[in-house]
Amino acid sequence: MERRKLRALRALINVSLLSLIFGATINLLASLLGSYSAIGLGLAGVLLTFYCYRRADRVEASHTAYNLWRLLPTLTFVLVPLFIFWYGSDSQWTTAEILLLTEVGASYLLPITCLLIVERTMKKAQQ
Repeated sequence: MERRKLRALRALINVSLLSLIFGATINLLASLLGSYSAIGLGLAGVLLTFYCYRRADRVEASHTAYNLWRLLPTLTFVLVPLFIFWYGSDSQWTTAEILLLTEVGASYLLPITCLLIVERTMKKAQQ
């Protein structure tokens, strides 16, 4: 595959990752902080994600710094609120909370992980 096509496909993957991280942030934080705070933190998450992805593009895919720059937004804006939600619940988990965590896992964590793997493979092929 030619470099230009790989670059375009990687850009589509990055847009998908940005939207997934934004959606996950809003979904998780809306119940914890409220709608306006969740939207504000979601936009901050998109900006941080864009910055981190730009930094990751300057590094070769085989370096550890590449993986750290790519994973930082996911860890910050998806997994941290998930752990706060998890540890913030003192009582027995309800069915609604279990469904919410299942939804987050199936709708956000799994697609983000798959897209990160595909993007890394495409970056290696592009180099």
